[in-house]
Amino acid sequence: MNTALIDLARRILIKPDLSPLRYPGGKRKLVPLLIDLIGRSDASVELLVEPFAGGAAVSLALLEADVVDRIALADADPLIAAFWSVVFSAQAAKLADQIYDTPVTLQEWKKQKNLEPRGIVDQAFKCFFLNRTSFSGSLAQRAGPIGGYSQSGANRIDCRYNSERLAERIIQLSRLRGRVDFVRCQSWQMTAAQMRSRRIARNSAKGLLWYLDPPFFEKADRLYRYYFGKSQHEELARQVEHLPGHWILSYDDRPTARKLYAANAGFATVNLQYTARVDDGRRTVASEILVSNLIALLRNKKVIARRPRPLPCPRSVSTQSHLGQVRAFAGGVK
Repeated sequence: MNTALIDLARRILIKPDLSPLRYPGGKRKLVPLLIDLIGRSDASVELLVEPFAGGAAVSLALLEADVVDRIALADADPLIAAFWSVVFSAQAAKLADQIYDTPVTLQEWKKQKNLEPRGIVDQAFKCFFLNRTSFSGSLAQRAGPIGGYSQSGANRIDCRYNSERLAERIIQLSRLRGRVDFVRCQSWQMTAAQMRSRRIARNSAKGLLWYLDPPFFEKADRLYRYYFGKSQHEELARQVEHLPGHWILSYDDRPTARKLYAANAGFATVNLQYTARVDDGRRTVASEILVSNLIALLRNKKVIARRPRPLPCPRSVSTQSHLGQVRAFAGGVK
């Protein structure tokens, strides 16, 4: 990996609150690897489409780093779609003010949990508030507040809620709205159908990159409001290779995922572990797998070694450990 890409990865990793949302299995840790993969492939990415937006860390990082020209976001969860719609709109300042002015209390958490928001800014705020004050950032109905209902834990409900810094981050992101093609509340199938029609009309998929981060296989019902069953995972595996342009897909590393994508274009194991706490106090631990037609492209060019090498598996997040992952990325490809 060249020095410029290493420096770029370092700037991204040390940035606080890359995404204003805390998201179960957030993909901040994968960003340097994706930068490396795109850089090695010499892909000129005009548009990055993320149909499972969630915390959108990948899209935000690659956009701010100018690795991609524009982004497009979609999510099946109306709260998440509303959040990003407001962030990338002229109403971002209203959301930032609400974040700054609202007291972070258990009473407010209960209010937001049961609230039926009337307008899109209130939807966006509900998404943000519950995300920053609930275990693991989960919006699932069964997710409880940080610190529990007794607020007797080591961490309290406001420990992940720096109102001034997060409000400012939303204002920063809103300035990028001219580089956001769209934010929509819809299924990944709808997004794929729309992009196929749009790109076929131009007779080219050049410059189009998909980043797909579907719900986990494990414990998904405890982490998300909208998650996949077995048939939905299987449908995605069947359809992904028919997407126009290049695509990168990430999953929690489970035997089921490996089986579904064993025949796909290129496969890599990435040993960056994360944990996600669920309501019963247990933690689900997972590493990542990447599947991508870019990996196959690089393999054909002999840019990536075919023979796998084990990657280090850091227990904690640090800039240096992730840069080590970036430099060793070629060794993780099968």
